[in-house]
Amino acid sequence: MITRGNLDVGCIAEEAFQTFAFTRNIKVGNTLNLSGVTPLTVDLEKIEAVGNGVIRAQAVQALGIIKRCLAAEGTTFKNWVMQTVYPTNIAELRKTDDVFRGALGGYSATSTWAEIKGLLHPEQMVEIRGIATLD
Repeated sequence: MITRGNLDVGCIAEEAFQTFAFTRNIKVGNTLNLSGVTPLTVDLEKIEAVGNGVIRAQAVQALGIIKRCLAAEGTTFKNWVMQTVYPTNIAELRKTDDVFRGALGGYSATSTWAEIKGLLHPEQMVEIRGIATLD
């Protein structure tokens, strides 16, 4: 069974999901797939980047949103099994490895970090997508 939804974790207005034609989370059986989580607050009138120009602040914000998404589904980073991290500057992102270790709380996931040219917002420096299992 496939279930699509947009977890309300306080950063993206429901209309934005409709306008940009994406779904925050899709459950397939006991697997939760999260779309790219951004350090943005989005409504139809304004898109703002948290931590402008500071990739550490943006990574903390994105991981915090993921944590809230996982909690809304009754799980934690313990069940976070795969992540893909898209930074606009991988050298800067490498300086945030402690942020990832701290957020994941001693658990690790399969991971790919791939530098890309740009993201949705010109001040956005990172986006994280991933998969968790649900007990």
